[in-house]
Amino acid sequence: MRRVGVAVLLCVLATAVSWLCLAQDARSVTLTILCDNYVHDAAFQSEWGFSCLVSGLDKTILFDVGGPLCSIRANLKAAEVEFSTIGVLTFSHPHPDHVAGLPCLFPLPSAMSLFVPSWFPTSWEQQLAAQAAAAIPVTGPTEICPNALLTGPIFGSVTEEALCVRTSSGIVVITGCAHPGIVKMVEAAKSLFPGEAIALVIGGFHLVEESEAAVRSIAQQLLALGVVKVAPTHCSGDVARAVFREVFGANYIEAGVGLVLTF
Repeated sequence: MRRVGVAVLLCVLATAVSWLCLAQDARSVTLTILCDNYVHDAAFQSEWGFSCLVSGLDKTILFDVGGPLCSIRANLKAAEVEFSTIGVLTFSHPHPDHVAGLPCLFPLPSAMSLFVPSWFPTSWEQQLAAQAAAAIPVTGPTEICPNALLTGPIFGSVTEEALCVRTSSGIVVITGCAHPGIVKMVEAAKSLFPGEAIALVIGGFHLVEESEAAVRSIAQQLLALGVVKVAPTHCSGDVARAVFREVFGANYIEAGVGLVLTF
């Protein structure tokens, strides 16, 4: 009987430890769109481009920096974010509407880590060298910090990468423009997290020139991949946003600059 009591006690302790570990693993992650041509909050400036801030992990991550109009600097202030608190800067692809905002942020904090795709132009290394900033090359799937992973290159008309963040709700996939195709990018992200739910896909879906029928097919493919929520913005286009709103219903999120989401 005493052995049974000890066994029960050990079982209870094991369960308690298990729940404690789950609580420690569960992260409250916040996404803030800091550059976009769609407007969610009128206190933020808009321009053609994209940038998303991820906070709540071991490091605060800035994914893309928007275009040359420097809305990123004004919008950091509107979001009450000190640039010096951002630990990581990384990019989806080298188009101006995603990277031209970089000089607007100079000088870069000396402690900031820059994860630069290896397929970027060599002029980038020179620009960063002038800032005395060390660039960490991204050649494949790359962990930024626990629960944050870059997919590495996804090939298409333009080579691009996505940022994947593990939250307590599932994996969040952040795309800059999704030039290789939003379905292809989600498939690449999903392969890196087998068995885990894709809680949200947010960012540019690059569907602005696609027909309504093509967009509807893509929306259905994302549903088939198990994507729970979508927030198409930037280069997704008005037609695509309307179709995704219809297909995903309550799981569609109207995104734009100034949007804040917490998981």
